[in-house]
Amino acid sequence: MKLRSLCLLILGFISLTSCSETEDREQFIGYDGRARKNPYLAAERYLVSDGHEVISSTGVLKFDEDEGVVFSPASSVRSVADADRVLDWVNMGGHYLCFLERGEDYWKDVGDWAHHDPEAWREDTEEETGLNLLLESAELSLVDNLKEEYDWQERGSDVAKGKELPFTESVLVFTDDDDEEFKMELGGTRLLVPYDNLYYESDWHDEGEEHHFYSRTLGEGRITFISDARAFRNPYLKIADHAELLDYVAARGGKIVFSLGKVRSFTSMLGEYAWPAMWALLALTVLWVWKSLPRFGPLLDVADGDARNYAKQLKSTGQFLWRHKREDVLLKSLRDAVVKKSRHFYQQGLDSKALIDSLSQSSGIDNDLVSEAMTRTDVRDGSTMVKITKTLQQILKSL
Repeated sequence: MKLRSLCLLILGFISLTSCSETEDREQFIGYDGRARKNPYLAAERYLVSDGHEVISSTGVLKFDEDEGVVFSPASSVRSVADADRVLDWVNMGGHYLCFLERGEDYWKDVGDWAHHDPEAWREDTEEETGLNLLLESAELSLVDNLKEEYDWQERGSDVAKGKELPFTESVLVFTDDDDEEFKMELGGTRLLVPYDNLYYESDWHDEGEEHHFYSRTLGEGRITFISDARAFRNPYLKIADHAELLDYVAARGGKIVFSLGKVRSFTSMLGEYAWPAMWALLALTVLWVWKSLPRFGPLLDVADGDARNYAKQLKSTGQFLWRHKREDVLLKSLRDAVVKKSRHFYQQGLDSKALIDSLSQSSGIDNDLVSEAMTRTDVRDGSTMVKITKTLQQILKSL
């Protein structure tokens, strides 16, 4: 009967467990494969399907003669020398499009923890001497477009899936062709303003006094600044008229280059991913240096007058030599006195059998103790040092 009740109890528990409600949660982790490494892969394939030659690269931009259009983040123009190369190439007929923020390959576009915080983009910028020269050459300046607060509670699955582009403004970009205008979704923490509000007929820009998009001709070419690179990245190319604007820009001809940004240094990656280990290593290094440095103790007060206490001076000298493991110096004078008083010569050596036998016979001390007192060098403790010193003193008294 007990066994039957137990079986019924188990069956009832199993049935209750099987009827309990379960909740499925979907987590978006982002792209995989080539799209994870190349944020402009969709733009490249889109242009290749139209017959354009397209490449992507990292590091230093080449600006070859066969290149017609170059997209790159501002971080690719690190110095004045880089900016001069850009301007020379533009003046010869190239079109350079510079993303002011979020153009590098390490930003994450989709997933539950994608990088859409404009404040983080601003923190990532370094000293921009090259960018400043490009802006000066185009007679443009930057103004802040910082928001007071970004409400992350409004994020949803559409943002994680790349269906929605957060923290942007809808702008209408006009070109020098009256029939061509493009709707864009652009964000960013900095906007563009022309010097003295001076506009030219050949300029491309959006509405308003402060611009997310501005383009001017320089020499035979054109230079364009865009506040936010996300418009041409993988999930957002299909939003608004981003693909149409890409087509319009690519119509200039020549090879099209997408720069993935500067090559991240090994130290910067350590700082981002291995900072706990770096701090631990630094702490261990400091402790090792502190332990290994010689410690000489506090400075003694200098006594007034020229006379010094010989006993104190001798004691201090002995303590210094002992602390620095130079006990051989302390014993040398005693051993030299023993050899001199025993009328033996240095050429015979301190460990010569004749010297040891002679000293043992005159002092009545065992040969092994005499040999240790005259020859031992690895004295590591005070008791051994005292014993050797006493043996040498007994030998001296016996001579």
